[in-house]
Amino acid sequence: MEKGVLELIIQALTEDRIIEKIHQSEEYNKAKEEETRLYDLLTSGLTDEQKQRLDDYIDSATWSAAIRERVAYQQGMKDFLSLLISLS
Repeated sequence: MEKGVLELIIQALTEDRIIEKIHQSEEYNKAKEEETRLYDLLTSGLTDEQKQRLDDYIDSATWSAAIRERVAYQQGMKDFLSLLISLS
């Protein structure tokens, strides 16, 4: 039961708080603008099929990166909770 509750808490923190903080970051917003500029430059000469292949690749790479970040964040939360428990 505790593991289920912990997983729900971690999921809520990951999905809500982190996303909110990221979008408030000026550094992130500048990087996102540069990403968009470079993407537009890259795709300007591609056919529709080539652009779709590139978009599919980017979607897949983004999804795997999101999973990696979630797993790392969840492990950090678990490690932190273990530390707190061991200190009490």
